Amino acid sequence: MGINSENGMADNGDAVLDKNLYSRQIYALGESAMMHLRKASVLISGIGSVGVEVAKNLILGGVRQVTIHDTRDAKWLDLSAQ
Repeated sequence: MGINSENGMADNGDAVLDKNLYSRQIYALGESAMMHLRKASVLISGIGSVGVEVAKNLILGGVRQVTIHDTRDAKWLDLSAQ
């Protein structure tokens, strides 16, 4: 079975779990929960200071796809929250 390095999916479309990379999360959540995370797609609407932190933690946690939606224009004051 080959693994696509771009998206971490096997050639047959199944999510592949890197047990060395996610060992602590597997210990805390279990392998089944981590497989669900590897297959999950998440939408974050509103990317203020909290949204940035949520997006970062989801990506580091191994979620397959994160989509960010924000209708506000960025302002200079927003930069301190990033």
